[in-house]
Amino acid sequence: MSTLLEIRDLTVRIDLPGGPVFPVRDVSLRIGPGETLGLVGESGCGKTLTCLSVMGLFGRRVSVESGEIAFKGTPLDPKSRADRARRARGMGMISQNPMTGLNPVRTLGWQVAEAYRIRTGSSRRAAAARAVELLDLVGIPEPRRRSRDYPHQISGGQQQRAMIAMAIAGEPALLVADEPTTALDVTVQAQIVELLSRLQRDLGMGMLFVTHDLGLVAEVADRVAVMYAGRVVEMAPAAELFARPRHPYTQGLLTSLPFLDDEVERLSPIDGTVPSLRAMPRGCAFAPRCPHASEICRTAVPDLSGAVACHHPLAVRTEAA
Repeated sequence: MSTLLEIRDLTVRIDLPGGPVFPVRDVSLRIGPGETLGLVGESGCGKTLTCLSVMGLFGRRVSVESGEIAFKGTPLDPKSRADRARRARGMGMISQNPMTGLNPVRTLGWQVAEAYRIRTGSSRRAAAARAVELLDLVGIPEPRRRSRDYPHQISGGQQQRAMIAMAIAGEPALLVADEPTTALDVTVQAQIVELLSRLQRDLGMGMLFVTHDLGLVAEVADRVAVMYAGRVVEMAPAAELFARPRHPYTQGLLTSLPFLDDEVERLSPIDGTVPSLRAMPRGCAFAPRCPHASEICRTAVPDLSGAVACHHPLAVRTEAA
């Protein structure tokens, strides 16, 4: 499979008054055309900053410390105006909260049309017409009338649909969906997931689907990358990861989920807390919470070899036993 997006050894730095921290460390990911990569992990593990790195959307205190992001085989320079234009034309992003992603003083039609014009260079008239078509495509009723509405005049589900219309305007090759269903109820959530899957099939987009909901990622992803404390700790095809998790953290995430066909009185949470960015363990960041940790886990950072960053991967332990 050809590569649409490739991230190699990405480390992100945030400059804070007390000194720099590194919330994303040595992350490597790959997405092919038409493929969906699920990126999962607890809140604060670096998922959103990885997305912002891909899109080049950083504040003044945040920067890429090291590593490389390549789009369609060509490395992207975060400081290059030409590469920012390449990102704008070839990538679309759905943010977590549509109320912060949408401009409150512009109509839906204007915002979708603006995204279309940036990617295609079309006229205002053509972009306005296409905006109505896109609002219709994402399932907003009466799209011509709704195109004249402001974000506060529509529901949360319709706001998210409008964000999707902006993201797919001009048919980008890559869609970055950063927890696109977080603030939605279950019914609307299912509609949005079905819409994204249909649009991906119709448009042939690659998709980076970020979520903390393992049920969602099992439904939409071809492959899954699990992040913990800024690093990718496991990567595998979705069916394989859910059937045979190899990292203790992945297993912990799965065993803490309720299942309808299991009768349990109490769920099994992962003991402990995520380490602070200013007090990261010397070895494996998960070692203080891991029931299988040994001395090497506390002193050496494991490589992501064999698709699992663990000194004692579960499948190996089971086979050895």
